[in-house]
Amino acid sequence: MSFFRLLRAESLLLSQPRIEGVMELNQVYVKTAKGQEEIQNRIYKLSANLRRLLIMVDGRSTAADLSSRLTMLGDVAAGLSELETGGFIATPTPHAPSPKLAAPDLDSAPQATQPTFNLDAAKHVIQSALLSAIGPAAEYWIECVEVTTTPQQLRLEFDAIRELLPRLLSPPQAEQTWRQMEPVMLSLERWLANRATSATSPPAPTPSTPNTPVAGAATTPPNAEFNLDTAKGFIRFTLLGAMGPTAERRIERVDAATTPEQIRVELDGIHDMLPKVLPKRQAEQIWRQLEPIMQSITSPTS
Repeated sequence: MSFFRLLRAESLLLSQPRIEGVMELNQVYVKTAKGQEEIQNRIYKLSANLRRLLIMVDGRSTAADLSSRLTMLGDVAAGLSELETGGFIATPTPHAPSPKLAAPDLDSAPQATQPTFNLDAAKHVIQSALLSAIGPAAEYWIECVEVTTTPQQLRLEFDAIRELLPRLLSPPQAEQTWRQMEPVMLSLERWLANRATSATSPPAPTPSTPNTPVAGAATTPPNAEFNLDTAKGFIRFTLLGAMGPTAERRIERVDAATTPEQIRVELDGIHDMLPKVLPKRQAEQIWRQLEPIMQSITSPTS
């Protein structure tokens, strides 16, 4: 009997790491300064899957949440561990906000002072809404949102996303997705309006309607919101995943592009090529992932 007791005790000891691993599914991660630097400048050359996972780390989603939403990235738990070991993400300090906030407080400052805009919370709402509505095809736009560093840049992305939704989704689904993001837009509009009125030089009066563009936004050059390197990276990753080494020549042409117009020409060529080298259904699926980039280049500006 003592032999069996010993075996049972040993099995209980061996099972402890598994229990610990289950508890880690509730762990929340935040990007470190090194992680933010990699997103902005790509200096550490993370693999495409690790970079995608890094972008989706938002300081609110648990490891379990990320694993369920990002099944296309493979072993998310292993990826998180690699990012943490590399210093790109870390566990938040004890005083950090709870990851399960029902609705991020985007206007969190006291009324007596200039209101602040919570850029990270806004990004989280947008990224979650896009991923839920569009799936993997939203990853290009999610990365465009993630690399913004100011509310003004995020405002430009909002304009592009609003034009994009009706082109990729049915009208009811596009409207529903926009309603999820609209509170962020309204909060951003309020912040920009307050900032304008508190400036030393009096700004031109702007109507307070929710969808009125902020003064100065319309003067932005048409391609200011298009991230050429991000587009190239996404096209490269998508083609390699679908075609393997046979995509190498086409990827070289994409990498050689230096303007959004050249990227559009290459995307036209890719659109014609896909049905010739892939089964029809797979070709359509790959193009759906690339189409948002084409839409961002060809969308009219006013």
